[in-house]
Amino acid sequence: MEKPVLVNPFFDLKSTAIQETRFFFLNYVLKARADLHLESGLHANDQETNVYLAGLLSSLASSDAFLRQKEYVSPFDIDIRNYLDTHPGARTKYVVYRDNADFGLVSRGIFKGYVHPGAYQKIVMSQSDPQGRIAVYYELAASALTHLQGSHASLVPVFCSIADNLQEILYILARAAGYYFDLMERITDGSMFHLDQELMSMDNHKAYSVKVDEFLQAYGEYKAVQTEEGRKKLLALAGECSLMNERFKFEEV
Repeated sequence: MEKPVLVNPFFDLKSTAIQETRFFFLNYVLKARADLHLESGLHANDQETNVYLAGLLSSLASSDAFLRQKEYVSPFDIDIRNYLDTHPGARTKYVVYRDNADFGLVSRGIFKGYVHPGAYQKIVMSQSDPQGRIAVYYELAASALTHLQGSHASLVPVFCSIADNLQEILYILARAAGYYFDLMERITDGSMFHLDQELMSMDNHKAYSVKVDEFLQAYGEYKAVQTEEGRKKLLALAGECSLMNERFKFEEV
């Protein structure tokens, strides 16, 4: 019996076995879902969506069609509209809308935070809604595919599911990219501890400064009008300052 041919295989150093890239990504898409409590089954077509995402990520890791330059992939709707006007047809619409939706999904989910270097592009893109655009393009891809193959085409419900649950899909991709693919920098536990300590120290310093200001105001009021109530308030504030900073000293009045 012949062994099945693996698509985009890679050698796993840990298991010392040749595996298929798509299955690698599928495994970690499922792990990311579990981490976020977004397990498959919450929505219709989750399983099919997982397979589609795994295939998309696999193409990103190879010299597949996803990486080839495509003149119709653009962050600007006018570019896409102009391309479709000069290249009419349902199949062209399907490919253009799908590839732009896929590109947006990967850019937003995997490489979030990328800023186009051009000043003009940064100004224009700052006013755009990338998530809404991605969802609309998946819906348009589903519509074009329906015209080509009918509403029962396997990818039609997948595109619709991604569009309807786009925010969850982006969470899943971001989780997988950061925790399993090492495509995003994460703060280590040690760095997080020191950051927490630093923030706590800053908060304590600010609180101490506020408390000292209260003490000085109370001291001024007591010096102006010496009352027993003012004296008790002053001593109470002095005690609080001493607890916050052991070097704070005040002789009882």
